Amino acid sequence: MTRSMRSLRLYLANKTYVVGVPVMTLGLVVLITVLIGLVMGIAMGLPLPPGAEQASRTNIGPLTALPGFLIGVGVLAMNRNFAMALAFGSARRDFWCGSALGFTATSLVTAVTAVALLAVEKATHGWFVGIHALDLVVLGSGDYVKTFAMILMLSLLSLFLGAMFGTVYRAFGAVSTVVTGIVLAVAIVGLVAVGVWQRAHLVALLADWDLWAIVAALAALVAAAAASSYSANRLATL
Repeated sequence: MTRSMRSLRLYLANKTYVVGVPVMTLGLVVLITVLIGLVMGIAMGLPLPPGAEQASRTNIGPLTALPGFLIGVGVLAMNRNFAMALAFGSARRDFWCGSALGFTATSLVTAVTAVALLAVEKATHGWFVGIHALDLVVLGSGDYVKTFAMILMLSLLSLFLGAMFGTVYRAFGAVSTVVTGIVLAVAIVGLVAVGVWQRAHLVALLADWDLWAIVAALAALVAAAAASSYSANRLATL
């Protein structure tokens, strides 16, 4: 555990990058959403009418803003820190465990920030203009626990996907990384196709489990990405 903590400290060495930027990204999502609301208010009046306010709840801003950056964090963590961690005496397993702890810390801070911003949004009735950046259908329609769970799982999945690509690159090279990306893309298309094919059952499942079905699916993907990253990391070379 001591050697894993060394890798955790290495991961957290640049706190602005691994913790601050995800928080700032959520803040930017809020800012852009409010600016859009102000522009809409020029024509509709402020606060926005109920129809426009309700329509803003279908926004998916946080789901598109966070993954790209966090995948990059995962890739860099597994490549930039690898040689240094081993030079400090960490084994590959220790390095991976420390990085995984770092991913968890980043995800927890991001999820807590989302909940805090959601509380402010609800207290100000949509940032005083009647528009929603985090009180969204896709995040649980203002439910704090569901918002926390969704942002946490989304962040973990993004980071571990990045770690998977980073470790595959270090273990097997660029060609294998590209092949992994292609296989993953095909798998996603396949899952979407199955979802469309079994849409009646899927709708019934979502009706029974609500947003928790999506949270559970994301958790399963997190476990798969983490296992793949761990396996590839055991073969990674300097």
